[in-house]
Amino acid sequence: MKKLALICIMALLFASCTKQLPQANYDIIPQPKELSITNEKPFVIQSGTIVYYEEGLQREAQFLSEYVNDIMGFAMNVEKYQDQTDGIVLKLVPDDFNQAESYEINVTPTQVAVKGADAAGVFYGVQTIRKSLPNCQPQTNCCQLSTCTIRDWPNFPYRGMHLDPCRHFMDLDSVKIYIDMLALHNMNQFHFHLSEDQGWRIEIKKYPELTKVGAYRNGTVIGRNGRIYDTIRYGGFYTQEQLRDLVQYAAERHVNIIPEIDLPGHMQAALASYPWLGCTGGPYEVWRRWGVSDDVLCAGNEATMQFVEDVLNEVMDIFPSPYIHIGGDECPKVRWQQCPKCQKKIKELGIKSDGRFSKEDYLQSYVMNRMAKVVEARGRRVIGWDEILDGNVSETAIIMSWRGTEGGIEAARKGHDVIMTPSSHLYFDYYQSEDPSTEPSCVGGYLPVSRVYDFRPLPKELTEEQQKHIIGVQANIWTEYITSFRHVEYMAMPRMDALAELQWNNPNPEDRDFDAFVERCRRMAQLYDLYHYNYAKQIFSHQVYTDTVVPNLATRKPIYLREQPNEKYASKGATVLNDGEMGRIAYTSGRWLGFWGQPLDAVIDLEQPATMSHVRFRSLVDKGAWIYNPSHASVLVSDDGETFREVAQMDIPITTWNDKDGNLTYELNFEPVTARFVEVIVKDHILPEDHDGFGYPAWIFVDEIEVW
Repeated sequence: MKKLALICIMALLFASCTKQLPQANYDIIPQPKELSITNEKPFVIQSGTIVYYEEGLQREAQFLSEYVNDIMGFAMNVEKYQDQTDGIVLKLVPDDFNQAESYEINVTPTQVAVKGADAAGVFYGVQTIRKSLPNCQPQTNCCQLSTCTIRDWPNFPYRGMHLDPCRHFMDLDSVKIYIDMLALHNMNQFHFHLSEDQGWRIEIKKYPELTKVGAYRNGTVIGRNGRIYDTIRYGGFYTQEQLRDLVQYAAERHVNIIPEIDLPGHMQAALASYPWLGCTGGPYEVWRRWGVSDDVLCAGNEATMQFVEDVLNEVMDIFPSPYIHIGGDECPKVRWQQCPKCQKKIKELGIKSDGRFSKEDYLQSYVMNRMAKVVEARGRRVIGWDEILDGNVSETAIIMSWRGTEGGIEAARKGHDVIMTPSSHLYFDYYQSEDPSTEPSCVGGYLPVSRVYDFRPLPKELTEEQQKHIIGVQANIWTEYITSFRHVEYMAMPRMDALAELQWNNPNPEDRDFDAFVERCRRMAQLYDLYHYNYAKQIFSHQVYTDTVVPNLATRKPIYLREQPNEKYASKGATVLNDGEMGRIAYTSGRWLGFWGQPLDAVIDLEQPATMSHVRFRSLVDKGAWIYNPSHASVLVSDDGETFREVAQMDIPITTWNDKDGNLTYELNFEPVTARFVEVIVKDHILPEDHDGFGYPAWIFVDEIEVW
């Protein structure tokens, strides 16, 4: 009788539970590819539910129990599978799948079976259950999963995020949280940037000065001019023991850590540690400013090359990653041009300039290819930034395309594997609002979640066969102006949601639904709140900026450019200049056209003769980003669109560091004139002596030309 009474009580409790049971929701990020609801009696997860695992899946089972405990408030027991027919079962069934990391979930009234092509596939099935669970506040003791079948697999084998702890150091616990964030978003590659001009972050036993000297700088730039510093000693590094622990932590979450030793440029911290590595012998300091240093590794010094080989071998001893990143970006050649050792090496190698690249470019190719052989001798592959295409690149090198998608397109056509990470869509150190006054500090630019979501990782310019070389997509977080991990979290999320969608689920923007995606982001935000992640919320407020100009003679009239803008800041082309919408402070908003080393030269067809006496245009100033006001502007008119005559011009003094950044308006007034065509020419300044880019052209960003 007692046993019967207990059964009755349990039945009553279960009935009570199911009446008001919170429901799981499979509409998650990334969205599963195939979902079929069967409408049977739901499966109930409760404290007595057991997670059974096959050999090799114990950690995945423990993760699921931990996740349920986080969300629901109770932990499930974990036991080895022995042909059970109820509970949650984790299995490896590689023969049921065509590719790695695939999984299938079958929910019946009595069992949840998670099958994977491999352990990673099971792990992503576990993530799907985790993200489907109702985020109950207050927590309940049970929830129900609708009966269904889910089949899912990733679009790209490489799904990554990058972090730079060199400009601002992130402690190991923070890096582990970052890896947790990647796992939550089905990402499997963590690009760990470990060397820079501003700090060396990895212990190398053979070269102890790298962390004794190179890991610390004697101050950090304050403000955007790159010339004012504090005097606070700043830095830190990771020991090899700590990094091995991190590798294990990531591996449990099916995240591979890709170490980057950036060479031959961005090496001033190493030069400060061992001055003989450079062309001049120093003295050098760990850089306190941001930007690109002219001091790089001496490519003609055999001892320097041996140093790099030694470093890479110690790095590979720590990291089992199949990929090793060796940088190759932003390496000025001025020291090599003047260095007797480098010039001797060029002569020894028989290197010559050609119509495309200088002999110093080919010298960098020698360095990169030599290091590629060191990496390949250990059974690994090198990744390099797209600059390594400038010369002779190793046939097996993977190209990381950051200066737009053009480098990736070129590389794929040549047969290289490619990782797309263009700054235009995937640099998460840019503002998330068009109004920077509402945002924490960052390097500049504007990258809303919608722009990430709209990225096309498989360029239409490539054939279907060439597109197979696009092996993955990655977003980057550089930390010049990101001083804390809480700030990193804010810059990453929810942009990581958009990245996860295009990495895993759907590479074609035409097939995506942004409004539905935003609703799924709301559910992800509940998990962010649960784990106390700091994240941006602009996507949920639907901020829309509608600053417009008064319609004028030029508004929405035919317009063309004699000089094209820089491809990174071409937006929708010439029509941006007279569409009636003003650009705000963020230069990557898509409302500005950016020119570097050439003028803006725009011709507007008013479609019929009109009388005018004023032309006005807007320019942007962001001195830290090398964007200055114009040096000169002129207005010309024409009756036939062929022969133009000048009616106004003005010289414009360069702004100083005492002048505020922001939008500036320039107006050219002249005697009334009647014409059909108007030409506006805006020229740039050369960056002044007090700027880190002294001697280079300044960028000019222009928007909204008005004529009346």
